[in-house]
Amino acid sequence: MATDLVRLSCTSKGTTARASSTWKHDTRKFGPLNALNNNTEDAWKSAQSEENDPLAYFEIDFHRPVQVNELRIQYQGGFVGMDCIVYQKSGDETTDWEECEDLFIDPIDSNEVQTFESEADDATSDKCSALRIEFGRSTDFYGRIVIYSLEVWGTE
Repeated sequence: MATDLVRLSCTSKGTTARASSTWKHDTRKFGPLNALNNNTEDAWKSAQSEENDPLAYFEIDFHRPVQVNELRIQYQGGFVGMDCIVYQKSGDETTDWEECEDLFIDPIDSNEVQTFESEADDATSDKCSALRIEFGRSTDFYGRIVIYSLEVWGTE
């Protein structure tokens, strides 16, 4: 594991975010960038999941190649995204998403910041330009997910 980790998900470094949905379509109050802005008063809030499309996702585009070492996520308890699969892109927007086999997210239903470390060897693992977290379900009865903070740490 690298010792000089930096926060890769800073919007000041050009990182952007998008998500499958936003509560009440209000991206200013509840949009995905709120999870990256380091303000604990803000959050990304997903819309209620639809019966025919229950899968929610959250994407982070770094717009540069990075080495991801860990994710730190703070959910709102009771609105936690579960059964997560992490995908990565190693190129531009035309590149397909590939499952990230070295980064596993298995959150618990809690308000605490949860840290998930990559099992990749820095010397041999590929850099990526974007991450996508797919949530198979939510702890909320209506399928909503709330993330107060999502930080990606690694090297550039």
